[in-house]
Amino acid sequence: MARDGATMRDMLSGKWIWVWNWRRCLDGNPVAVARRLNDAGCRGAIVKSDDGGHPFDQGRPVWEIVQALQQEGLLAGLWGYVYGCDAPTVIYGDLKRTATEEAAMAARFITERPSPSYSGPDAYVIDVEAEYERQPSDPSAAAERYLSAVRAAAGPDFPLLYAPLPQPDYHRALPYRVFNRYCQAVMPQAYHNAMQVSPERAIELCYDAFAAEGLLDVPIAPIGGAYGTVTPDELTRWAAAAIERGATMLSWWSFEHIENERPQLWDAIARVDLPRKDETDVDEETKKTIAAGAFRQRIAGLILSGDPDLAERAYREMQYVRALAGLPLIGTNQSDNR
Repeated sequence: MARDGATMRDMLSGKWIWVWNWRRCLDGNPVAVARRLNDAGCRGAIVKSDDGGHPFDQGRPVWEIVQALQQEGLLAGLWGYVYGCDAPTVIYGDLKRTATEEAAMAARFITERPSPSYSGPDAYVIDVEAEYERQPSDPSAAAERYLSAVRAAAGPDFPLLYAPLPQPDYHRALPYRVFNRYCQAVMPQAYHNAMQVSPERAIELCYDAFAAEGLLDVPIAPIGGAYGTVTPDELTRWAAAAIERGATMLSWWSFEHIENERPQLWDAIARVDLPRKDETDVDEETKKTIAAGAFRQRIAGLILSGDPDLAERAYREMQYVRALAGLPLIGTNQSDNR
């Protein structure tokens, strides 16, 4: 279980901020950081603990950061970046260890109790991106080994989430389905500024892609971009679009970027009013509506691609769906199908 009986329902609610470099967050002062988060109405922070099977240097033990934030009344989770390497590999100038060693490192940060007063993190988030598509010889098998080991160490109820790229239809080698089996929620990185689309379009592309790929079996808790040139209006519109899709947990990247580059975003985050999860559970009819919209969007994309093979594929899929629904096939009239 998470600290003090916190459940996954507790985790899947409220506003969260990601912490990358602790020392750049108000000089690593947990009281000041907690005050900033509380003033913005945030439920907690997600602090980086490890990268590629190595502890991430935060200037002080990460468990002390977690405990200090918890003592200020916040929830505090950890996150690690994974690569899934089959053998130790130098990536971006650093040696990344194997997927097995990455799992051991995650398990360590979830289960370690260096002090009797430390009760552990409230959640652990796995940051899995493009490297996982090309480093493992078999990404799904690597993910299975990693996740089974982490889940066994964490226990069945500990909140385990993953943060992948936002459009699974563009990243078919990334094993979303394996992560869905072991994690209780997905936190896609739906940064509209990185995707180079409007805030509303970023949410639409993300949710529709997860629906079209059949990945709605766990809740979606999107991450927004709060860095660079993002404006308060864009942040507000992004949050509204996510809430309209049923999101009850939102988070933003990252504390240091907001504090040091875009401090005006704190007020925008404070104004975001999130419903509780039990008020917005998505029913089956809503899921069907989302899936139907995603199907229409995908078919339109195939037709408009200019590729004759893709257009033919769209035609066959439309004929199949119409036949299942008992509708006349394209190019025929109703009497032809009686």
